[in-house]
Amino acid sequence: MNATLWLKLIFDPSTIGILLTAVGTIYYGTWRSYNFNIDNIQLMKETGQVPNIAFILFPVVGSISLLALFYFLDIMYYLLLALISFSSLLSITYVLSPLTSWIFTKLKLHDKSYKWDDDLSITRSIILSFIIGVALVISWYLTNKFVFVNILSICSIITAFTFMRFNNLQSLTILLWIFLIYDVFWVFISPYFFEKSVMETVATEVLDKFYLPLLISYDRILTDGRSALGNGDIVLPGIFLCQLYFIDKYYKYDEVERQSTSKFKNLSYFKISLIGYFFGLLLSYIIVIATQRGQPALLTLVPFSTIPPLLVAKKRGNLTVLLKPIPKPKQDEEQTNNLIKVDNNEDLQNQDGTPLEDIRVE
Repeated sequence: MNATLWLKLIFDPSTIGILLTAVGTIYYGTWRSYNFNIDNIQLMKETGQVPNIAFILFPVVGSISLLALFYFLDIMYYLLLALISFSSLLSITYVLSPLTSWIFTKLKLHDKSYKWDDDLSITRSIILSFIIGVALVISWYLTNKFVFVNILSICSIITAFTFMRFNNLQSLTILLWIFLIYDVFWVFISPYFFEKSVMETVATEVLDKFYLPLLISYDRILTDGRSALGNGDIVLPGIFLCQLYFIDKYYKYDEVERQSTSKFKNLSYFKISLIGYFFGLLLSYIIVIATQRGQPALLTLVPFSTIPPLLVAKKRGNLTVLLKPIPKPKQDEEQTNNLIKVDNNEDLQNQDGTPLEDIRVE
């Protein structure tokens, strides 16, 4: 492959679009997740640690589903289509609800609430979001266009960040590395057992039937073909980043960054991981271009997303804090109020004058 084609593939607007879409979706999705959980504080109280058995069940269930699609695609496909259509409809309703609520407020329309039961009420703005969702799902089904696939995929990813929260960074780190091994096995090792790559075969055959909202894709401008990224390559690292966002907020590491005169030195853990994710995704595309075949993006995304924030936390003396579950809301707030103060000097200090690197939270 000549250098000109390399540059065209790397700097093609579609590649840049994938990078920006992935990073932007994670950034917005984590913000939505945080605000949703703050507004619904009971959810944060009930969010606990993931049972150890889950680390076995996740890849096992994923493997069973993958094999079912591999051997019984004609049957499983329609079940998959129904599930995706329904979940996409709910996701669009959730994602658009703040926008439709804002429209009602801006137009000074009465956003009447209809009580569903003691714990649930539905407003007119939510109903409008649902109607828009129905229109988008029908448009996707009738046209099979990637513009609708991308919209449904992005909404599904944002919704996943809110409702797939695991309040344990250590568990999430282990889970991500398990899924990295899972991807490597089903892409590279499965041909030795099934004569061809199970994951690549399923992905190709599913897309040959219909464009399901399981990926984000853009047409290349400078060359032929498309650039694409699977939803899982955003959701799985994104859930890890989401927990870092919650940690930054709870322990006020984001405030430390804002008040610091050396922002890069005191960058929040969420931003450190997000920058790592960006470069991991960029490296993944470079590998795809170099090998001229699809690669499991988690191969670069997982180490680039997880290792940098953990190394920085180790250096700052906060690793133990990061790996613990966030304490439940409405506990004693003294530990967060007295965590970190910013001195007038360039170096951040605690109240007793100890440097930031020496801070411990018990």
